[in-house]
Amino acid sequence: MLGERQPTTAVAATRGEALAGLTAGVWRDPVAQAIAALVFTAYFTLSLFRLLQLTPSSWDLGIYTEYVKQLSLLHAPIVDVRGPGFNLLGDHFQIALAVLAPFFRIVPSPATLLFFQALLVALSVFPVMAAGSAFLGKSSGRLIGFAYGFSWGLQQMIEFDFHEIALSVPLLAFSLSALVRRRPRAAALWALPMVFIKEDQGFTVAGLGLLLICAEVFPRLIPGPGRLRGHVGWGMFLLAWGLAWSVLAITVIIPHFNAAHDYYYFKDGGVVGGGPAFSVGGLTRQAFSGTSVKLLTVVLLLLPTAFAALGSPVALLALPSLLLRFVSTNTAYWGTDWHYNATIMPILFIAAVEAIARWRSVTDPPGDASRGASPAGLAWSVRGGLARHGPPMMAALAVALAFQFPVSDLWHASTYRLGPHIAAADAAMAAVPDGATVQTTLDLLAPLAARTDTFWMGNAGNPLTTYVVFDGQDSGYSLGKTSVPAFIKQLYPTAGYVQVFSSDDVYVFQRP
Repeated sequence: MLGERQPTTAVAATRGEALAGLTAGVWRDPVAQAIAALVFTAYFTLSLFRLLQLTPSSWDLGIYTEYVKQLSLLHAPIVDVRGPGFNLLGDHFQIALAVLAPFFRIVPSPATLLFFQALLVALSVFPVMAAGSAFLGKSSGRLIGFAYGFSWGLQQMIEFDFHEIALSVPLLAFSLSALVRRRPRAAALWALPMVFIKEDQGFTVAGLGLLLICAEVFPRLIPGPGRLRGHVGWGMFLLAWGLAWSVLAITVIIPHFNAAHDYYYFKDGGVVGGGPAFSVGGLTRQAFSGTSVKLLTVVLLLLPTAFAALGSPVALLALPSLLLRFVSTNTAYWGTDWHYNATIMPILFIAAVEAIARWRSVTDPPGDASRGASPAGLAWSVRGGLARHGPPMMAALAVALAFQFPVSDLWHASTYRLGPHIAAADAAMAAVPDGATVQTTLDLLAPLAARTDTFWMGNAGNPLTTYVVFDGQDSGYSLGKTSVPAFIKQLYPTAGYVQVFSSDDVYVFQRP
């Protein structure tokens, strides 16, 4: 870019040593430690009390509790919560979750998963802050780390209860932080395990490989000391590694473990998923369907970085994830809910760091940019403003958005209230012995799955279990005037279930 000065070898070496010192210092910085501790405490508190209040967002916490429990026992990952006899590797390729199995063996509780999810997010604050401190100074790095730690995409993942994608968040943060600090080998090594977290993560890894290749050819693409010489091989390896594992998982591994021998989520792909015949027109209509929702998602994704991420090619790594979601016909993937935007947060914040560092290195406005009334002049003014004030703007936006997203629940008394109905539900679950087979309602899946063979009552084809635990206040069924005991008898007329517990509309039934 015009106005950029390429460092000499001596200056580059000195600057590289300085960056390494700043990076190491982040881990010892008490402010950085306090921000990470605050992030962990806030997120673990929110998710833990959602568990204690028995208000899950979906069945996923129950599914992953059962999955990690099976791995901890060295069993095949049969997750009856997902479906009777269902091997979860037939749903997603998520073998990396095995790293949590030893800890679950020690503390067999869904809270163990929530603890590590919050911890992983808190750890990801450090590499983002390291990149900010290295290029923009310690104060700016702290502000960016705070803004990232409480960005709404991470909050929504915590609100969702638990998902395997939490493992990708710190890996992406470390990888991209290393990339912008001109450490391509470290960037590649941090990215390699992502292919084992979920089948779609390989596309992001491939995108990183492509970016490394481009940075070799165009050295100004990623600013920093020295040039990325001799590392195009890492880029080519990541490109092949990511694509190979994603294709293999989607076309071979998952169908092998799936009873229907297919990839379930292809049905959401429309013209690219075995539905209507493929055509460019059909794909275009599909991609631009729901434009208002998708556009709002993109705007909200860029907002926490004050749109500074748009100035960096690193932001392009968000495209694989966004394209997969926006091409899908499933509207749940388009918006800001659930966990789908969590992995985009480290990409955009490190992209913002790289962009601001690039703009600060430019001293002379190019061409007509000195004329404030021209489009070039306006763009130069915006860039200049973000270069000077971007980090505090990000921190201010994080505080403002906190009132619109889940972290605002921290200062509501209702977040911590455990009433008599919760006590009744806990007592009902305690009446079921460890290792028993049990069918239950959605809200009780995760606690029971940690120590029993649990089936969700919403699934068809469940076997007759020894126990049924039914929460009449949060069952998902419309009982009308029918009592819960009468309803259970209607569902299982020949099973002979006997009521053995009842309190505050929570029931336990046992087969003789």
